[in-house]
Amino acid sequence: MTEERWPDIRANPRTFYSCPRLEDLDELDAKVAFVGMPFDQGTFGRPGARFGPDAVRDARSYSYVGYGGMQFDQEAAGYFDSDRGVELLAGVTMADCGNITVVPSDILDNFQKLTNVVEKIVSRDSLPVVVGGDHAITFPVVRGLGAHKPLDIVHFDAHMDYSHETQGVLYTHGSPIRRCRELPFVRNISSIGIRKESRKVYDEAIADGNLVMTTRRFKELGAEAAMAEVPVSENLYVTIDIDVLDPSDAPGTGTPEVWGLRYEELRDSLVALARNHKVVAFDMVEVAPPYDHADITSMTASRLIIDFLSEVFPPSRE
Repeated sequence: MTEERWPDIRANPRTFYSCPRLEDLDELDAKVAFVGMPFDQGTFGRPGARFGPDAVRDARSYSYVGYGGMQFDQEAAGYFDSDRGVELLAGVTMADCGNITVVPSDILDNFQKLTNVVEKIVSRDSLPVVVGGDHAITFPVVRGLGAHKPLDIVHFDAHMDYSHETQGVLYTHGSPIRRCRELPFVRNISSIGIRKESRKVYDEAIADGNLVMTTRRFKELGAEAAMAEVPVSENLYVTIDIDVLDPSDAPGTGTPEVWGLRYEELRDSLVALARNHKVVAFDMVEVAPPYDHADITSMTASRLIIDFLSEVFPPSRE
């Protein structure tokens, strides 16, 4: 095997899917811009999601190099999907913008950094994909999407994350969807896969006009019919908390809940959303490598990101 055919990935900087590393956002010229947010200062109980971005970067090494032939380098070669018999994401340029530098205990400044980066990415006509980090990071990402007005949100999660505050703290991984609701340009919010929440928080979300779909209701409907209940959007943000999945598919998270969605159910939901709405950005959060077994969760998260992007940028649009 020649060096040209099988490059030593250990000698290269880790990036999402081997796409180019970008040092200066003023030079961003790609359809997709990845950002890591290694933040878990909003976590209750089990921290560790700050290691999520790099774990998802590394998961690509196990899943795609060599066997899958997936390469998003300067040539944006994409990859061959044997199920469809077509090349996916060919020509879709991508850039890894690195990780936000997180300063311990300075939550508001950390969030402002992320908001600023998202605003810059949007101004460069690139689609932001933010990998966390705990779910608190969704609020600063959405805040940075103000150019996409009005904005609708689909929220995959075992929990509603709609608490107003916890012991006086407003910015935790239990409150990002509530903070997003307070933004004037956010319109419809749909929370999917809910299976653990207090009556108070549930009632407040319903009173605010949110769609709340439990795991039981989702499984009764199936992925396609469940996504048909999401209001049609010209500017859709999707936030994916990996704990929406059953722990058998995603054990590496801080707050796992039994009887969740399976990988294929979440994948099919993302496909349906991309086909019927204009997705302008999304995040993947709450991957916590310290609790992961055999890197299952980080590999699943990595695959879901590619599944989603393959429908946001389908071959017919290239």
